[in-house]
Order: sequence, then structure tokens, then C-alpha cells
Amino acid sequence: MDRTLEYAVFSLLKGWKGRAILEFAIEPLFGDASGRLYHRIRFGKETCILMTVAYTKPGEFGRGDSWADFLGMQKFLAALGLPVPAVLHTDPEERRALLEDLGDNTLFARIEADPDKKMAAVRTALDLLIVWQRTMWERRKFDSPADTRSFDQALFMLEFRHFYEYMIEKRIYHPSWKNLWPKLEKRFRKVSVELSRTPYIVAHRDFQSKNIMLTKKGPYIIDFQDSLQAPLVYDLVALLRDSYTVLAEAELDHLLDHYWKYNEVAREAFGDRESFRRAFFLQTLQRKMKDAGRFIYLHQVKGKEWFLPFVRPTLGYVRDALCRLEMDDTRRLLAPFLPELDGDGA
Repeated sequence: MDRTLEYAVFSLLKGWKGRAILEFAIEPLFGDASGRLYHRIRFGKETCILMTVAYTKPGEFGRGDSWADFLGMQKFLAALGLPVPAVLHTDPEERRALLEDLGDNTLFARIEADPDKKMAAVRTALDLLIVWQRTMWERRKFDSPADTRSFDQALFMLEFRHFYEYMIEKRIYHPSWKNLWPKLEKRFRKVSVELSRTPYIVAHRDFQSKNIMLTKKGPYIIDFQDSLQAPLVYDLVALLRDSYTVLAEAELDHLLDHYWKYNEVAREAFGDRESFRRAFFLQTLQRKMKDAGRFIYLHQVKGKEWFLPFVRPTLGYVRDALCRLEMDDTRRLLAPFLPELDGDGA
């Protein structure tokens, strides 16, 4: 066993429990795309999660310091009564923390295990999102890390550029993509301007099936350190246009109707259903283009090939959004480079 890790666990357990615990087991957990490492710690009949946060320079895609922001957002969200894992003890110098163990049953895992109950599982997460948004709408304190940053037009454009760089420049070698960006930039800028004028709220930023834990106490939210001010529909897109859990058109429409019916915040903010749905598909276009490019980046730069199967469904969402928004000229412009966008109709 790694002696450094073993001593870190010993010190954190002693700080949490107030006594030396000499016998414990450390099990590595899959960390997916994040810059954080997770281990499950077992001692006696108890368990907890060790989180180790690597230092990354703040600023990438508008993010802050993930260590400080995780702790700040956890305190903020817990104070609002939102279901997030408890922080049991921390070591700021080593950027390590012991967290409440919520188990392994993510929304994604639940759907994979029982696809027939997919809609019920997604609706549980959707209702949790409605609670999150209602809580953010009614809060009285505005001092969280999320209140210090916002999705502005520049950040939208940065993510559009990320899509172009990794889905086209660094992935496509024929036909030539020269002079394509200036044409796309004009179209993407219009989308960014329109999105920046829609209603905003504090968003989780990655409210998808792998970040919702299903426990006996109900659903919990994890990986909230990148929260920021974003369009009201941002988290809704993350959940209902999730690259890991694909919804059929009828399923999507049913869930959008459910959200509109039970979320008075959305009705008050948008006023009418047509404006809401347009914002949803504009955000789908922007978010899923960024996600598609990110999956290629994670493969090419980080060596994480397990994201590649999710490129196709993500581009399917892009195509659907382009069709619904009647942006056929943009679809035709991209189709020679991305065959997934070719064809007629939605």
C-alpha cells in the first residue's frame, strides 16, 4: 500500500473520530473525467470517501480553484438544505477530505441496471433539479463561489471554439477545414448573444446521470464545485440531453412538460412555453457541441478512450437542435466534416 496515502487516511480518520484507527482498508474508485481521486475507506462497520484534489490552475472554462470551491459550495448548498454529501474532515495542505459515503448507485447505474424504469429514475432527478432551482430563486444570501462567476458570451464562444478545435481541426483531415471557423464564428456568436439574454440562475453546470446519487435517503448531488450563474435551462439540458442516457423524442417532450408544469420558477422567468423551449434547444446546441469536443479532447490529450462511444449520441443531440432551431445552413456547413449531422428532417 502507498505509505503516503495510508498515513493521510490515518491522520484524517484520527481528526474526524478523535482517536487513532489502526485498521482500515483503502479501495480506489473510478474517477472518470475529473481532476479528483476517490477512495473508499472501510474501518469496522463504517465507510467514508477520501477525496484528493489535484491542483489545477484556475480559469479553464471559467472555473475556479476546485478544492476551495468544492468546500465553499458544499457549505452553501448544505445550509440551503440541498442534499449534498457531508464533509467529515479536511487536510487543506494536502487538499484531501473525508466525505460521507453515498454508495455507488448513480442515476446512470440505476438506468443501466433497469432500463424499463428509466423514465421514473430521470423524473426523480428532474424533481430534484426543480427543488434546486426553487431554492436558488428564493435564497437570501449571495456569497457562494457560484456568485463570483457567470456564463457570459465570451465563455460560450470559448466552448464553441473547443468544439471546433477538437471535433474538426484535430480530428478531421479530409476534406479541408480551412476558412471554416470564420463562417461558424458568426453563427455561434448569434447563439451566444441570444443565450446570454435568457433568464439566469445558479447552475450546477454538470447536472447529469453520473452526478446524481440514488440512496435510501433520496437523491443526492455530487461534483458541484464548478457551479456558476448560467441560463436557467443549462442544468435541464445537462440532465435531459445527457450523453450517457439517451431519451427518445416522446420521452423528452413528456419530461419537458413535467418540468414546465411543476417548476413555477421557469414559468415566472420565461413567461411562455415557446421562449422556454427555444432557450432549451439553443442551450442544447451550445452545450452538446462543447461536450462532443470535450470527449475528443479527453481521448487525445488525457488518454481516456472510454468517452469515445458517447460522441455519436452527443452529435445526435446537436443535429436535433439544429433542426428544431431551423439552422439548416449551419448543419449543411458542418455536415461534410461530421456525417452524423447529415440528412433531412429532425
